[in-house]
Amino acid sequence: MYREKLVDLRVGAVQMFSRPDDVPRNLAKAERFCDRAAKRGVKILCFPECASTGWDSKWLSDKRFRSRLYAEPVPGPIVRRLVAKAAETDMYIIFGLVEKLPNPRSRKIYNTAVVIGPSEGYMGKQRKVYSEAVFEDGTEANVFNTRHGGIGIFICADQRSPELARLLACKGANLLFQPTFYSIRGCSDSKRIKSLYIGKCAAQRSRAMDNGLHLIVANGGRLEYVNNSRIVGPGLQGPEPVLARATHREQLLVADLKYDLNYSNPKERARRTPWLFRELGREMMKLGREFS
Repeated sequence: MYREKLVDLRVGAVQMFSRPDDVPRNLAKAERFCDRAAKRGVKILCFPECASTGWDSKWLSDKRFRSRLYAEPVPGPIVRRLVAKAAETDMYIIFGLVEKLPNPRSRKIYNTAVVIGPSEGYMGKQRKVYSEAVFEDGTEANVFNTRHGGIGIFICADQRSPELARLLACKGANLLFQPTFYSIRGCSDSKRIKSLYIGKCAAQRSRAMDNGLHLIVANGGRLEYVNNSRIVGPGLQGPEPVLARATHREQLLVADLKYDLNYSNPKERARRTPWLFRELGREMMKLGREFS
């Protein structure tokens, strides 16, 4: 028999600008944000995509620039620093970085988010699935079990995949997090930039609404852009339920969430329309075999 199990949780999203040439400075800033979040009672804190280095469009076009990009194995030195900070602050930390493989002969790098627990230490990683050409694509959809329920992560452009978000929900995610980095190149008109973000916001709203889950978005961005980190509720009707939203500047967003650990939107939908899930599963299996 179904029994409601409500959780009250304070979450945070960090809007932080990182410099590609100064990883130590970026990490020190991230640690200060962790301290600020802990003082405000945050229990899960999400940092942007590639928070250790920031993002630069040269990665996509300049192979020599790529060779100078800082990357490290996971777990590595950055993870070890975050493990200490998570234990000190009694907080789960989601942090974006550039991952390289331990094999020194491999040139593969990944756009990765790591998950650190206050008592668990390093819990694992989620690699960006729909990554840019400079990175390898991730091939997993991981859900991390915390004392506050399961958390699922999709990175930036992965928001365009309803399949990935739904898979995370089916695997037991109670919250969704999106480390991201918006960068609108060649445009200085703030009104025009805002209009370009409409699609991103619509996709985020859809992923939360489709799965009945809160979505916490942490964006890196730059001072000249509208960066729009935000925390979105799963409301199924009415205006978009934005619980917190950032502006241009670096800042910490905080929101108090209430959710049911025992509620699963995919399970409820499958109970009502099992035929739909069976048919969808068959068609997706066909596509998977076609391209495997």
